[in-house]
Amino acid sequence: MQVKDRVRELITAARLCYKRGLICGTEGNFSVRVKPDYIITTGRGICKGFLTKKDLVVVDRSGQKIKSVLNNNRNLPSSELDMHLCVYEARSDVKAVLHAHPTTLVAFTVCGQDLNYEILPEIISQFKSIPVAKYATPGTKEVRQSIIDIIKDNDVVVLDHHGIIMLGENILDLYFKLEMLEHYAKTLFIAKILGEPINLPSWAVQKLIKTNF
Repeated sequence: MQVKDRVRELITAARLCYKRGLICGTEGNFSVRVKPDYIITTGRGICKGFLTKKDLVVVDRSGQKIKSVLNNNRNLPSSELDMHLCVYEARSDVKAVLHAHPTTLVAFTVCGQDLNYEILPEIISQFKSIPVAKYATPGTKEVRQSIIDIIKDNDVVVLDHHGIIMLGENILDLYFKLEMLEHYAKTLFIAKILGEPINLPSWAVQKLIKTNF
């Protein structure tokens, strides 16, 4: 996929996250790695609902801005860029990182409630678990320390009292999975209001894992 296509998908994913209420204001940050030392990310203090190409920043693996036609501006990268760099350092297979603040998912961490129920086939099939990283001050090295062990074996990490970070091959796929997770959290929330959620039987869970539909 060409760089221009990766840029288009990043902008689309960011705008969709804003439109769907998965971020608000100037929240959230997104990035794609197009070369081993070439990362395109969203600029600081930018509303993602109106994101354009001029709002993007190109950095190297250390987070420094590099020469690029996309860098003909004074934008700075997000204050949470180190979280993205941590992922790219730890996972050579990852080409995209998405960080958002899905309300229902985060609310579960605010209440200290478990997110790992085996109630929806789509979630069981797509995610082996929904790990939660301990609270870390956003924009600091604490975040790196809180996620480094988890991201080695997981493509999604919920950040306690904060948000979520998702990693993978394609930024749009990450957006679609984020929608699924927030829908799951809403379903779980409603189920808890109605009563105690009932997990699917173990045989059904194992069948879903093997089927991976």
